Amino acid sequence: MIKLCVFDMDGLLIDSERNMYLKTGLEVSKSLGRPIDYDFFTAQMGGSFPAYEAHLLERYGADYPIEEYWKRYWDRVNYIVENEAIALRPGVKQILDYCKEKGIKMAVASSSKRHIVETCLRNSKIIDYFDHLVSVEDVKETKPNPEIFLKAIAHFNIDKKEALVFEDGHNGARAAINGGCPLIIVEDVARITEQDRQEAVMCIDNIAKAIEYIEKENEGTSRI
Repeated sequence: MIKLCVFDMDGLLIDSERNMYLKTGLEVSKSLGRPIDYDFFTAQMGGSFPAYEAHLLERYGADYPIEEYWKRYWDRVNYIVENEAIALRPGVKQILDYCKEKGIKMAVASSSKRHIVETCLRNSKIIDYFDHLVSVEDVKETKPNPEIFLKAIAHFNIDKKEALVFEDGHNGARAAINGGCPLIIVEDVARITEQDRQEAVMCIDNIAKAIEYIEKENEGTSRI
């Protein structure tokens, strides 16, 4: 029985992976005359920014102008976060309304900082759907470590098999799988491997398609 749905945010609930992080990273790196490869960037999605920086310097050289890169990057990202309502991904409103109607608890577990999570969800007018939020600042280890998902689930005092994790990228998918959590992958621009797909309970292109899976899992059961 599914009692809880745990959602990643970027690229899963809101279209921020493509229209904020990816676009900004590619444009800023190009403006510095040291362009970052599209495939390299999408492979980093869902992980921590320190890990991304380490991989960037390893790939593009220790002389990469990292301080100026981050300054331009965060100036642009913070402007978008504070001033723009990022579009919802397809099917998001439908599944949130479904979970609310059925009494299924909802949480967000995001590798972004808390103020970014709260601001993005508020600007996109979906923050009130969620019973709990866990950000990168609430954990010691980031995805693909499962800590962020296990911490979100522990808040509700349920078994992890009664929770359903939704992810769009490889790092998040591995975090759910490493934690032994049922996983649904909703593919976007972030890299996903064939192994991720095989170990997920479902792999879809629109999150609303997960409603059928939840219906089947909860068929014939009643809520306490």
